[in-house]
Amino acid sequence: MRVMNFLKYAPSDFADYYALVSNIEVMQQITERALPEHEATSEYESMLNYNLGNNCGYYRISGEDGVGMAYAKLIPDESDPSRAEMGYMILPEYWGKGHGTSIAARLIIQAQAAGIAVLYAVIDPSNAASRQILLRQNFVSTWVGDYEGLPGEILELNLQVKR
Repeated sequence: MRVMNFLKYAPSDFADYYALVSNIEVMQQITERALPEHEATSEYESMLNYNLGNNCGYYRISGEDGVGMAYAKLIPDESDPSRAEMGYMILPEYWGKGHGTSIAARLIIQAQAAGIAVLYAVIDPSNAASRQILLRQNFVSTWVGDYEGLPGEILELNLQVKR
């Protein structure tokens, strides 16, 4: 099993975050555009503020060598904290090596520990890799359509134990 460190983003991690969101290959199936530095800086400040006051949040993922390779998020819905959104971004040089599957599995465990009942992910329906990762984790597609002006699909996983 590969070692992956999940630590909440800190102010010193901006370069790792920016390497992801400024990469058009990474962002193509998320926002369909790379983020300019001023926009990334604003998003990053919001993430840091969220991380300060919450158990869940935004995570920098690194390997054994400490090098940043990915981003993950686990964010409970404000209107219904029993539901949470998970997401991840991985640098292209780490694609196809099982990291997405490992990240998804770790987020599921964290969601269970946080008492989340329903975990969901929003993906671009054409992102076959993410779709396959989620389906292998027993997520089911619950909606496909226009999501904030972009193609979207929501996949959900019920984490409640059936008795």
